[in-house]
Amino acid sequence: MKYFSIMHVPFLSLLCLVCACFFTSVSKAATVSDLLITEIMANPLAVSDTRGEWFELFNPTSESVNLSGLLLSDNGSNRHTISSSSDLLINSGSYFVMARNGDGSLNGGFTADYVYSSFSLGNSQDQIIFSDMSGELLRFDYGADFVPSGGSMELIDAVLLPSNFAATSTTFGSGDFGTPGSAGSFIQPTGVTSVPIPGAAWLMSTCLIGLVSFMRKNKAV
Repeated sequence: MKYFSIMHVPFLSLLCLVCACFFTSVSKAATVSDLLITEIMANPLAVSDTRGEWFELFNPTSESVNLSGLLLSDNGSNRHTISSSSDLLINSGSYFVMARNGDGSLNGGFTADYVYSSFSLGNSQDQIIFSDMSGELLRFDYGADFVPSGGSMELIDAVLLPSNFAATSTTFGSGDFGTPGSAGSFIQPTGVTSVPIPGAAWLMSTCLIGLVSFMRKNKAV
């Protein structure tokens, strides 16, 4: 009788490790770090800054992302804890507008998905930072000459850098330029950061079947 050799253990250990690591990576849940800040209105003209400032988020992943409980801040004294009676979700492939004022008759004519307080957008330089107890999750810094008057700056590439933003040429509401809550000129990334659980489960099953088959082939009677 020929028994399974201990020499095969390193190979099996490696196989298990590869399967486990791949399974973990493809099933990683989407987080705020995966979001993109796609549009920023820091200096509206149709209404005052206190009424008309807003910025837009986009979720490029295949899963919803929850904003509830996160801290919205800058490098200065601006601090706002995002609160909601239930989960505040940005669904897959969706845009989400965060604003200083949610009244469409006062804010320049757009629909806000969430209204914050104790946070404002500087006209010369500022930061938009999302964080939790573990630290910063999403951050965007802009400096001088980034903010136009009466219009938003819109991300036109999937990389979140000031140089990848451009002034929006589409008007909305009371006449300012912007596309709050819609795609505009933004080029949506084609990839996603996670794989649905059924696909990951199929992968793990395949690994286990291959492992059992290998052991049987190396154990002869």
